[in-house]
Amino acid sequence: MVPAWKIKRELNRIKDQILQLPGTLASLPGRLREPARRDAYLRDFDRVTQRHAGRLPLGQKIAIFLIYQPHGISPSTIATCNWLISEGYAPFLVLNCPVSEADRDRLLDLCWSLLERPNFGYDFGGYQDAIRLLNRDGARPERLIVMNDSIWAPMRSDLLARIETDFAEADICGLLHDEKVIHDTRGGMPSKRSHIESYFYLIRRSAWDHPAFQAFWRDYQMTDYKPHTIKRGEIGFSRRMMAAGLRLDAYSRREVFLQRLREKDDAFLRQTLKYAAYADADRIKAARRIAALDPASPGWREAVLDHIRRTVNRKRFNACFPFANDQIFGTAFLKKSSEPIFANMRAAYLRALEEGMVAEPPAEIRAEIAAMVERAAGAGKQR
Repeated sequence: MVPAWKIKRELNRIKDQILQLPGTLASLPGRLREPARRDAYLRDFDRVTQRHAGRLPLGQKIAIFLIYQPHGISPSTIATCNWLISEGYAPFLVLNCPVSEADRDRLLDLCWSLLERPNFGYDFGGYQDAIRLLNRDGARPERLIVMNDSIWAPMRSDLLARIETDFAEADICGLLHDEKVIHDTRGGMPSKRSHIESYFYLIRRSAWDHPAFQAFWRDYQMTDYKPHTIKRGEIGFSRRMMAAGLRLDAYSRREVFLQRLREKDDAFLRQTLKYAAYADADRIKAARRIAALDPASPGWREAVLDHIRRTVNRKRFNACFPFANDQIFGTAFLKKSSEPIFANMRAAYLRALEEGMVAEPPAEIRAEIAAMVERAAGAGKQR
């Protein structure tokens, strides 16, 4: 007999495919034109893009930092550039949108090279262009950071030192390992279909020199069809590198989070729940049921741990439980995404921050988080 969880999983998969069908069909004409568009883009690359020499010298450590900020460069972006420079990296800024002359001039003070390009292929298109140009220049970095501005980083100044020390054996290290979870009656198990999330990679020369790394970026087919960017870019990169024998790791991962959480006392679990964030209706109902339990009752701890495990099967553990993430890993980054789970995460994180329960981030980042939370609260009141 087929287990009920498998039937439910397949029904949800079919439902998702049906819901995505209109968008898939609407995107078809554009996808059919993309091979010709890619050919034209590569042929006319030096005409449709602009590359500027920055005012900083090139060194053995380079940071590709992709920026998409059509309404002006944010203070936190300037802070990120300054952090990279302080860590000995020469920023290679990739702008996927036009910027003002004043912003461009300010950025040229903070980089070795600056590329202005159309937003073709999203972040992976920009990454690919920058890596192709580094190869054209004959660069062979000892360390290469590849990151984008969809996150606030660094939230802690010792981030790179931690990665260099704790993940010294990794050829490629990210900030979060997405462990595609198999949902089953035991509460979820990691599958082999995993990848490093693409907003940050620390790449060592051992990876840069590897034929598989160079082949991936040479052959990658940039696309404006987001599902393909995720599948062939973000997910495809990790799997191709792992298949080639490169060692991939991440600063934080779900399994480690759950293991460390089981070692914490009940007071820690209560704080974890106090600063939790949810977005799915069933998880919100589950949280209410957990909140109604008496912490002194038998089985409370097991029920809470099970609730947390099932919640992080569905959404990112660092988004759902920002307090626990901060205490276990130290908050390395925060997502800027407008998705409900991340909006709720920022509100929960800010509450914990205001109550002194999580570490203080850089001032520019705190101000931007507070402003975003305030805007979201204002929009909620108007609805």
